[in-house]
Amino acid sequence: MGQLCCFPFSRDEEKISKRPIGIQDLINEALHRERMGLKAKVKQIKELLLKPETQAKIRRELFEGRCVNNSNQGNDVDFSDTLT
Repeated sequence: MGQLCCFPFSRDEEKISKRPIGIQDLINEALHRERMGLKAKVKQIKELLLKPETQAKIRRELFEGRCVNNSNQGNDVDFSDTLT
């Protein structure tokens, strides 16, 4: 009879029994990392666009050279609704 041990497998047998990393696993991990990076960038862009200074700059550039009637509040763009 073989030796009794508290571990059912030797170290070599344990390595064999683990599922090997496949190409699809590597692809999924790479896509996950890329997706997380893109989500972080989108969050930064949203935060930048919600800043009052950025909104003011966008308004100036969009309406530069136009005659804007201040009594008409419909011309104001509210980015907070479109980005949330």
